[in-house]
Amino acid sequence: MFLPNPGGRFPVGATTFRLAVPRHPVSSVKVRSGTSSELKHALVLEEVAFTAYYPADVPPKSTPRGLGWLLRPLRASLQGYSNYSGLSLWLLWPLVYLFGTLLKIPVHPEAPLLIPHNVIRTESSKSSPWPLVIFSHGLGGSRTAYSQLCTWIASSGRVVLAMEHRDGSGHAAMPLFSDPIPYIKENSLVWPPDRPAEQCNMLSFRGEQLAFRRMEIYHALRTIRNLVRDGRDDIRHSLETIGDTCIDWSTWSTVGSEKPIECEENVVLAGHSFGGATVLSILSNAPPENEPPIPVQKALILDPWLEPIPSPGPLPHQRFKEDCLPSILVINSEKFTLWKDHFERLMEVGTSWTEGGWELLTFVRSEHVSFSDFSVLPFLSNKAARLILDKILHLSLAFLDGDWRGATAGSSAKKMEVRVIGQRADGRPKRQIVGNLGDVIFH
Repeated sequence: MFLPNPGGRFPVGATTFRLAVPRHPVSSVKVRSGTSSELKHALVLEEVAFTAYYPADVPPKSTPRGLGWLLRPLRASLQGYSNYSGLSLWLLWPLVYLFGTLLKIPVHPEAPLLIPHNVIRTESSKSSPWPLVIFSHGLGGSRTAYSQLCTWIASSGRVVLAMEHRDGSGHAAMPLFSDPIPYIKENSLVWPPDRPAEQCNMLSFRGEQLAFRRMEIYHALRTIRNLVRDGRDDIRHSLETIGDTCIDWSTWSTVGSEKPIECEENVVLAGHSFGGATVLSILSNAPPENEPPIPVQKALILDPWLEPIPSPGPLPHQRFKEDCLPSILVINSEKFTLWKDHFERLMEVGTSWTEGGWELLTFVRSEHVSFSDFSVLPFLSNKAARLILDKILHLSLAFLDGDWRGATAGSSAKKMEVRVIGQRADGRPKRQIVGNLGDVIFH
């Protein structure tokens, strides 16, 4: 059982990498370990992991073996989804077992990276390295939960690093040498006794998770840059594949003047929800000590959740005074656009980023989950969800290609209108944006 195939020019490979880093706690907040009374640091950086989706060097028309969609061991994913959703293990188990054992992402696991120089081009232009995209998942997400978006981008001729954030914000993370990290609930956190009372809340902890996520992304970029520039044998990194699978490392490294991936410029940052907040957090904060800034050209921000970011802001970091601001496309779901206070703040944030190009759109009838694979899971999806995701994929790819306006040429720009369609259980009016399924609202 496979998710839909990506629609681009290139077959897609997928390899999951892990990077061991010196172990150190990043926060003084602790978390209860399972059912025991043992306390552990909630945020410990010891390993960085990500799945790379990329153009694969495989025989023409070869059938992908597929990559398991749900992280293993399944019991860790089950516990994480239970923590995140608040639903019982017994209720979730049938779905976790079904999708964990049968559902696959249509990719070629551990396939060699296609060397750009070997691509047969119809035009006379010189071959160029694959552009790099770094993707940050939202709460309850994972490095595979946005595979539809990541594989579509990869099939267009890009390398996508989908992060597995190990800050307790994903449904689960699977370190090699320690216990799985499930989604962290607020009631499992133990605050330091000297922490101010106003900082003993989940939103404050989210800010610390954002700092952790920034560190992971900088580590990931640095190690890929070293791999491309110096080869795997360079002593400055210890990059391995998950499970120590055998891959052709030579395809990831520069040979002569032929560089496979462009890591030094024009990097794209992308993220959904808390991942969107992660992108804005990177753009508005200084790099970690001894790390150069990420050379961001574009940012694709999907339904960003702004609450964990201090207000006012996020504002461009001062380094952008010397460099031009990145071009930013924000795609909102209808629900987040109708979240009045949050949307007003998002509109205000945009005024600080207009110099580089800030565009904000909403898809009518889209939901927060519409940007992830959850919207198109077998047996749970419908035609409307598939249509919305297809529109998101095509518009995202058009933005990366530099022609998002062309992709929306058939959509008339109109002012957002809202109507009341009923009443919520709490008595508040239930509102809806006026328009048809998949219409684009330009803000």
